[in-house]
Amino acid sequence: MMIMKFRLLFILLLPGILMSQDFSERWEGYFSYYNITDLDESEDKIYAASENTYFVYDITTQTTEKVTSIQGLSGDQISKIYHSEAYNLTCIGYENGLLQIVMDNNQNVFTIVDIRDKVSISPNNKRINNFFEFDGILFISTDFGIAEYNLETLEFEDSFFIGTNGNQIQVNQITINEGKIFAATSTEGIKTANADDPNLIDFENWQTEYSGNWKGVVTFSNSIFGLRSNNTINRLENGSLNLFNAVGSNVTGFKVSGGQLVITAANQVLAYNAELNLEAFFDQIEGDEFNINTSVASSSSYFLGHASLGLLATISGNNFTEISPEGPLLNRIFHLESSSTDLWVTFGEYDQFLNPFPINQRGLSRLSSENWINIDVDELNNAAELSDVTIDPNNPERVFVSSFFDGLLEIENNELVQKYNSSNSLIEGVPSNVNDNRIGASVFDSQGNLYFTNSLSENQLKRLNTNGSFENVEASDGFLNPTETSSAKIIADNNDNIYVATTREGIPAYNPNTGESALISSNVQGVDFPDTFNENPNITALEIDLNSRLWIGTQAGLRVMSNPAAIFDENANVNVFPIIIEDVDGLPQELLFEQFITDIATDGANNKWIATADSGVFQVSPNGREILNIFNVNNSPLPTNSVRTIAINPTTGEVFLGTTAGLLSYSSRITSGNDTLENLRAFPNPVRPNYNGLVTIDGLIDGANVKITDVTGNLVFEEFASGGTLLWDTRAFGKHKVASGVYFLVVTGEDQIETKVGKIMIIR
Repeated sequence: MMIMKFRLLFILLLPGILMSQDFSERWEGYFSYYNITDLDESEDKIYAASENTYFVYDITTQTTEKVTSIQGLSGDQISKIYHSEAYNLTCIGYENGLLQIVMDNNQNVFTIVDIRDKVSISPNNKRINNFFEFDGILFISTDFGIAEYNLETLEFEDSFFIGTNGNQIQVNQITINEGKIFAATSTEGIKTANADDPNLIDFENWQTEYSGNWKGVVTFSNSIFGLRSNNTINRLENGSLNLFNAVGSNVTGFKVSGGQLVITAANQVLAYNAELNLEAFFDQIEGDEFNINTSVASSSSYFLGHASLGLLATISGNNFTEISPEGPLLNRIFHLESSSTDLWVTFGEYDQFLNPFPINQRGLSRLSSENWINIDVDELNNAAELSDVTIDPNNPERVFVSSFFDGLLEIENNELVQKYNSSNSLIEGVPSNVNDNRIGASVFDSQGNLYFTNSLSENQLKRLNTNGSFENVEASDGFLNPTETSSAKIIADNNDNIYVATTREGIPAYNPNTGESALISSNVQGVDFPDTFNENPNITALEIDLNSRLWIGTQAGLRVMSNPAAIFDENANVNVFPIIIEDVDGLPQELLFEQFITDIATDGANNKWIATADSGVFQVSPNGREILNIFNVNNSPLPTNSVRTIAINPTTGEVFLGTTAGLLSYSSRITSGNDTLENLRAFPNPVRPNYNGLVTIDGLIDGANVKITDVTGNLVFEEFASGGTLLWDTRAFGKHKVASGVYFLVVTGEDQIETKVGKIMIIR
């Protein structure tokens, strides 16, 4: 007989319980709350899990409170949510076995890693499937068995491997009735044991009372009800099964909620009262496809968790209102584009080889003045694979959206104006399908013409002129094998030279002033691309910085081209090189060596923000030789290290980071330089005794001289602005903190013509 004990192990791990950090001072979360994966309810609140976040809806006040990785959630995929009224806390279970406890009184988040990090349990068997609270113990149903967690002491107690011979088996749900535990398992029936048995860790004390495969078991109306894998619901009575309901479609939710038995299925929701009469039945939601994941009853209402409409609350009959917090359509972000007033988000995808299949249709999102505007795909003529957005610099209400399957979309005032494709423009399909029109990205030149890439076509570079006409751009010296070359991203420098990212062919370039084209590739002397299996790496990111240097991201590292226009001059030296920095031991190494670079953005101080496929985000100095920040899942609220896209608001300095698991932003407090000092300000002002952060001075002209003096004229700080923002640590030249008092801020433009004076109050 094999008896497996884990009480001692879990107690030894207790010091590893962590209180998660709150990142709300510098970070903001912009998650999607439209795919509700699980629900729980209390007397007056609904707890709604949405992929890797959750929110609390107060039924009385009709307000919501969001809890995300900004507040300390892990960012992993949530599998179950449960609220304990007795202990005023919320339990979050994850697909990977992680458990987090959120306290109602202060929103502190405690992270418990015991299940997730248990090496003797396969990573595939750690999913948390359900919670059941009984006498202060939280029984956790998992893919390996059952774990007990004490809600009073916040400690793990026993774990039970209840399969034959103590094997790990999937337990989907448990209930306790009249001192007896019922555990629904996927492979070994419903197992039972006496709840007061001191030796429940002995698998022989668990008996298979009802054979078969079971998805759930609950106690309701003085009876035990079980949900079988064939989606029939049976009343369990003394070892016998009495059919209660054959639902007829896949049951995804089976729980007692609000004094009712609530059953959620693929095409219906049923709720039974204590007399086992059908209290409510829903089978269609306002004409939308019935796609409900979970349901609860509370306060004489029903709340349904929809897969794309969010949390729905009953109004009357089959009519519901949407009550999820605002956010983008999805958490799987592909591309971001920011202006001073707007952020556009796309969700279309292609892989590292620029293959868009399988095709998706996912709509478009826009953040404007703190409000989200979501444009559904049916409002965009069902265009698929929306991969890129370009904002018209002369009209922020007009944008062009690149579809990597359906051509180029022109949108104005959030409405589709025109969809350009091979049927109504010069856009070309791929060689095998004239209707597969892969437009990767676009960019405006200084004259208002829009250049865009047309992948796998004879004429890969195209231009939409200001008069509305399309033109094929002759760039044959850049695109040597156009119908075999996949292209996507595109960028223009200050002289309107165009550079295009391709797979395996390098960077085609076009000079509109001379009509010349060229190719930046490994065959050109001075080009030191990373080594890959192919002659040229896949070019995955392009960025022109404030010094007109071309920063190049590849699937195998980072490169910089100091003078990209040199490619058009056969007498000039072409130089594409890696950035060499010193590691912690002082040894030289290549910056981001062999990292898959997904995007590069430049802030107002010419620092580079570099996104990677699996290592988070790096902020580096203007020349790249100093790493200023590294943000990843271990030191930031990033829900994943897979960051696809970066956009920076030039006015506020807000850095938006689009990941495969959500959208966040970081307040860098670095802005682009201004034309005048009209908007000069310092904040916080006054600086109060409890403030330990930096004073931000913004509204600066690039290169302006900034001086701070005391009232007697003694200089305590001086620096030249790079961009539109400076930070002051309230120290006198970095030594000691200045005393309380009024300090003068004197700013002089780089041309020494414009000067502005302000005041900063320091209170110690």
